[in-house]
Amino acid sequence: MNWIEFWNKQQSQANPYKQVGRVLNGQAISPEIMAKIAARIAQQLQLKPHETLLDVCCGNGVLDTLLLPKVATIHGIDLSDALIAEAKQLNLSNLTFSSANAVSFGLNQTFDKSLLYFSFQYIETLADAQKVIENLLKHTHNDALILIGDIPNQLEFFTYYNTPSKWWQWIKQELKGANEMGRFWHPKELLRICENLGVKAEIQTQEPWQPYAHYRFDLLIYS
Repeated sequence: MNWIEFWNKQQSQANPYKQVGRVLNGQAISPEIMAKIAARIAQQLQLKPHETLLDVCCGNGVLDTLLLPKVATIHGIDLSDALIAEAKQLNLSNLTFSSANAVSFGLNQTFDKSLLYFSFQYIETLADAQKVIENLLKHTHNDALILIGDIPNQLEFFTYYNTPSKWWQWIKQELKGANEMGRFWHPKELLRICENLGVKAEIQTQEPWQPYAHYRFDLLIYS
């Protein structure tokens, strides 16, 4: 799947939440739910007003606008030039963006906390998954927290693909090599990567009000 092309096309959506795939049953999720998601992330990462935050796969920055009051600065990166251009139009102080790939980005700084939310499904191989986590560790201070959130759970694959129409859509996309859902990850795969890298990690269950809690989970890493 060409994710750069896919997300560049998404930028043409009028609704900023639809641009970054924050959709449920065909409709963009509400601003109220997005605010609750941001509050939940701030709690998981234990964000503090003096801290710096790295947001990998930040899209158009809509989530960052909600997280910015919780920290001192945020730097977001995304592989889609179109979405980064959209994010830069926010023009908020202490909020910066750059185009980069989660697998291979390199910045000349480290951050107090790091986040990768609603995008790990687009990392499609174990090798790339390890590179992404290594890169997050490289850019996050020691003894800090990294949150990889909203990960499709392989154990709940049939919870998501639970109707004939969804199955038919999945088959058609698989045959074209263009599965828009990306990869469903087994929690143990990610825990094993973290163990191999010598860092502690834990699986966190999403709260029932979260839009995709029925088939997604979060991973909290202690750098």
